Amino acid sequence: MYQKFNTHSKALDNRIKAHGKYGSRDLNSWIFNSVKVAPGQVVMDLGCGRGKQTMDIAAKVGTKGHVTSVDLSKESLDHLLATALEKKLHNIETYHSDIDNIFKVHGLKRYDAMISSYALYYTHNPEQTIKNIYRKLKPGGKLFFCGPSKQNNAEIKNFHYKIKGGDIPPHTFASIFMEETGLQAVNKVFGKSKVLSFDNTLSFDSAEALYNYWSSYNLYDKSIDKAFKTAAAAHFKDNKNFITKKRVVGVLAVKPK
Repeated sequence: MYQKFNTHSKALDNRIKAHGKYGSRDLNSWIFNSVKVAPGQVVMDLGCGRGKQTMDIAAKVGTKGHVTSVDLSKESLDHLLATALEKKLHNIETYHSDIDNIFKVHGLKRYDAMISSYALYYTHNPEQTIKNIYRKLKPGGKLFFCGPSKQNNAEIKNFHYKIKGGDIPPHTFASIFMEETGLQAVNKVFGKSKVLSFDNTLSFDSAEALYNYWSSYNLYDKSIDKAFKTAAAAHFKDNKNFITKKRVVGVLAVKPK
């Protein structure tokens, strides 16, 4: 698998657009219904990418609130700031950092909430990173992170490996983090957590749409590029849509007051 597509700014943007265009549910609505970000709060968007969550957070906390957006991609942060300027959102600042070094972000500053969508699993040391997050939260502060379940996109994975051949890999590092290592680390540091789930059915209406999604997804394999296009075209000769399901796990933990 081409892991660069997990963090590549343009590929990430393409996937987000596909989720919005072909999906049946909105991820941000689920996130903010779970976290309940409020006006005046100070929030960190950890692994913010191009700012899909940041923009909504900034609007929700308002002019008396503040958002710190952290990401390893300078390109993504530049895009985020440009979008914020267009939207006249002046309560956002960015910080160029990997996840393992967030303890350096603003030193002693404390947050009402820390949100991480499809990012926290890039840490190299889950328990230490969760401890760093815990220290940066105010008493009563919330950590919410989400990512793929072990059954995420099972339909497109089956399609991919019918073309490529061989066995479907058991699980990704991200899904193992979400359902095992990351969850265990949170429960150890916070004492307990709440596990949530979100399903978003993607219904692609053409071979081109399916290919565009696959080619920006971490399944992409150049060696079967032509074969995938052929298989996608063949699928749509007999089917109106290709349906796959984004299966998301969310973890919510609250620091005791």
